Amino acid sequence: MKSFLTHLLTVLLPASGVSAGILNDFQVLYTENSVETKQLSIKLESVDDDVRFSVTLEDRESGIKRHHEFDGQGSSDPDPFLIARRYYCDTSVILLTVEYPWRHDLPQYVHVLDTFAFRASDLEFIDVTFGSVTDIALADDTVYTPSEFNMLPPIRVRCLLGNYAKPFEFFEQEAK
Repeated sequence: MKSFLTHLLTVLLPASGVSAGILNDFQVLYTENSVETKQLSIKLESVDDDVRFSVTLEDRESGIKRHHEFDGQGSSDPDPFLIARRYYCDTSVILLTVEYPWRHDLPQYVHVLDTFAFRASDLEFIDVTFGSVTDIALADDTVYTPSEFNMLPPIRVRCLLGNYAKPFEFFEQEAK
């Protein structure tokens, strides 16, 4: 019965302007400016007439709520695009990819994606990178076989040892 209801929500919600997906065994609902899971609520809002925007994260289980402001891409409010939970550099992380749906005639400029990393334990901001969460890999080459190097995504995560405020940073791997 539960799987039938999940399937029904997945079919009906997109028709109502809300999309749903399954991620790490929990339901994810996307609206125009928010992401909702059983544990987490994320809202994106415009600040300063599209020059800046805010991300408000709320952990429903612990009650922790954080509000962060960022510079935007300038012409549109960002929309939530993809959310993932990862474990990088001994830190549980929430990765949120946002899309800036630019109103532009050229197809290559229709949207821009940025991924923001937040520490899951206290919802503090860690780093941001250009691109989708699917373009990110751990920089530790010892976890990959040499045949995998050419297939790895271009954005990497570099651990910052001894830096408790920022456990890692994103960087773009140059082509070899």
